[in-house]
Amino acid sequence: MSIEPMRIFFKEIKEPIQTALIGNYAVAGGVTQTDPDVICAFPITPQTQSVEGLSDVVHQGRLKAAFINVESELAAMTYSTAACAAGARAFTATASQGYLLMAEALPMAVGWRQPLTMMISARAFNAPNLSIWNSWEFVLTDFGWNCIVSENVQETYDAAILSVMIAEDSLFPTMFVHDGFIISHSVQQLWLIPDEVVRNLTPKKPRHTIDPKHPGTWGGIVTPSYFMEGRMKLDVDKKPVLSQMAAAFERFEKATGRKYDLIETYNLDNSSRTAIITMGSVCGNIISWMKKNKDIGLIKVRAYRPFPYEQLQKIIQEYNIEKLIILEKSDSLNNLLPPFSTSVATACYPLGTLFRSFIVGLGGRDVTTDEFDVAKKKMESVTDMKGQLYMYLGVRETKDKIYGVDM
Repeated sequence: MSIEPMRIFFKEIKEPIQTALIGNYAVAGGVTQTDPDVICAFPITPQTQSVEGLSDVVHQGRLKAAFINVESELAAMTYSTAACAAGARAFTATASQGYLLMAEALPMAVGWRQPLTMMISARAFNAPNLSIWNSWEFVLTDFGWNCIVSENVQETYDAAILSVMIAEDSLFPTMFVHDGFIISHSVQQLWLIPDEVVRNLTPKKPRHTIDPKHPGTWGGIVTPSYFMEGRMKLDVDKKPVLSQMAAAFERFEKATGRKYDLIETYNLDNSSRTAIITMGSVCGNIISWMKKNKDIGLIKVRAYRPFPYEQLQKIIQEYNIEKLIILEKSDSLNNLLPPFSTSVATACYPLGTLFRSFIVGLGGRDVTTDEFDVAKKKMESVTDMKGQLYMYLGVRETKDKIYGVDM
């Protein structure tokens, strides 16, 4: 049990408190303050302490929630979705192979328009073999969930609250992601928000739920005569979500003083025409590196899904960015580009922005400033969009080659 780390959440938090926690316990605390009714727990590294911490606050009586020890991640998602459909506020968490096991049920939460939330401590899938360390597995499946990505412990604590706000406003399930071990197990300082402030930010809103007094059909078959209309309706209903996210960020800032945006930028007001675009914990290293590389800017994507392509286009045009260095902790063995890079490339297409995708940090490998130097140097010679658009950085090399691929 994790009694000591979660002790600060056993009583009502009446004023802002500065403390230090690992990312997973910070998430457990933030979720506690949003007052969920149902928590579906199945442990998998590196997210285990998040549900472990929640078991403590339930055991201590601080949180009046049903804590359900399900038999698998598929059961966790199925149970969470059903509980949410019945009117409960539900939360679960997973990573990697657990996320894959959930896959059967993930679209159901979208189709049913359920505002449940899920935390992912991002971890590599098991290929070429077992890994428990960080990669962006969450970008490899796309079922219509909202998704926000955090850089540090403060952000992931805040995301536990923001994701509830976003899910309730949009009526779409929302996941919030931090990098496994790098954030999930990293002890960092953070400021906790008073419970009353969180309650005001995350009221439980009336919505359509399963009700025996008003019978309806949930999960029934959809014939070819209606399926496409249903899919198109979901697509139409996703259009306002980015605006709803932005509005949630604005309300959060007014309540806490902490400002978030769909995309956040650093050092773009310079004469450079090159910027790095990425997500998550690597952003902190890039900002430190930029102190000696002031000619490079940073575009930090916080809202991964829906992808804020219009805002990205405005940033590129406003700052006259000519080249983008895409740093990505994922790859695609079949596609022309990895998943995050594919979204960036689609947004950039109308603008003719030059880019290259650099795959870094897979399986928890450290992303070093040397790799930023290499990416910067390679980007200097890019003059068109011909040839291979991605490359791996930080792997064992022979001279001028990476696993037989000419550079």
